[in-house]
This record gives sequence, structure tokens and C-alpha cells, in this order.
Amino acid sequence: MTIDDLLGAAARIDAGESPRSVLEGSLLAAQIAQDASADRFSLWGLSTVVDENTGTPVISPALFAELHRLAGLDATWPVGNAGLIHVYGYLLSTVSTPYGLKRDRWVNGDVARALGLEPSIFTPWFGPASDGTPLHRLTAALSPIFDAPEQTPGVEFVTHESSDRVTATTVLVRHPGSGHSALLYAVNGKLLTAFPFEISASSIASLQAEPPRLRYNAVVDAPRQPLDTRRVLALPSLDQIRQAPATADGI
Repeated sequence: MTIDDLLGAAARIDAGESPRSVLEGSLLAAQIAQDASADRFSLWGLSTVVDENTGTPVISPALFAELHRLAGLDATWPVGNAGLIHVYGYLLSTVSTPYGLKRDRWVNGDVARALGLEPSIFTPWFGPASDGTPLHRLTAALSPIFDAPEQTPGVEFVTHESSDRVTATTVLVRHPGSGHSALLYAVNGKLLTAFPFEISASSIASLQAEPPRLRYNAVVDAPRQPLDTRRVLALPSLDQIRQAPATADGI
């Protein structure tokens, strides 16, 4: 598969062709099957396909249903598996958002660069089949960070927002060599998303100024359990950030 193959498949689905017929026999379908066989989707939480910035779905109900059928997962529109939606759904999404197309984070390689990895590592066409799938490689990259964010090189900020039944963790990481940075998010120990994010005193202040809530299209099984004001800032304090030497990214 190449970027042209991916764009072609996305365009055909967007034009109304059946997602099942477009994806049948494709590399994406094979990779989803590999992830399902290895039970990788269980490491990811729930997400809505309705983007919180635009208020509109980033993929169609037909594509949503086909992706979950390929993964062998039960899902009721618009809430499904975050790994399936944020990797494969985003790769096939043609909906514009204020931050560009959803697939850009994987195709442009910015998240990979922030993690110090090969830029194309989260694309379907990276390496031989023995190197796994995009979801496999992303899961392998993110899981150790959430296991011990305070001990992970490059992590500059960690915050936990919680209620009695929900704990959401935001991690900001920057690769010192490339200067690229990203935001990583997990809920109740399940991975949720990752995307490019410019780390600066102002961007961190904005995160801290918002009341605790579920973010980035996350959904939990107990939607009436809002996050409360118990927020723990793990790294570093905003005063430390303000006192740090200036860099090209504004810190």
C-alpha cells in the first residue's frame, strides 16, 4: 500500500462506494484482522467519531460499521473503539477540522518524530508485515510512557484528572533532537489518542485553566460520572516552565 492507495480508498468511500467493497482484500483489512487476533483493541478505550471541535462525524456510519465488523467488535454509532477509530478511521477520514485532516498526524510523521521514531512508523506501509501494524506500533510506543510517564525521557508535563470512577491522564512529550512534541491521552488505563501539540507555557496554562473533563472525544461507560476538581500535576510546575530558557517552541 502507498499513500496514493490510501487516498484512493478514502475518496471512493467518500463518494458513496461501499466501505466493505473498498476494503475487501486490502492491507488495512488484513492489519485490522491481525490486531483483532492479537487482542490489541482491548488496550484502547472508547471514543465518539463526532469531533469535539466541529460537532460533526469524522467518518460515515457505513465506514464506522465496517471497521468494527472487520475488528470483530460490537459498537453502536457513534461510539466505538478508540484505537480502531483514531488509527484506521482517521487514515480513511476525508473530513477537514481546524487542525487539518485527521490522518495527517500519522502520514506526516509528527507524532512519530515527537516520540523519537521513524516518521512513517504509524502508517500502514511501514516496513515488512513482520514489523506489525500501525496500531501495534502505536500501542507499543505509548503504553510504556503511560506506565511510568515521570521516568520517560522527553516527558515535560503530566496531569491526572479524576472522579470516583474515572481517571484521565494527559502527557506532553517532546523529542529533544527533532523538537517535535505531542499530546498523549489515556482514560482509566486505556489508550485514547495521540496528536501533535506545541508545548509552551501558554498551551500548558490553557490546559490547566479548563475545568476537569473528558477530552479528545473520549467516552466512558459511566457518562454521568464527570471529572471533578481533583487534578494532580506531576511534571513540572508552571512556574518552572516560565523560568525555563526559551526555545524555538516558545518555552
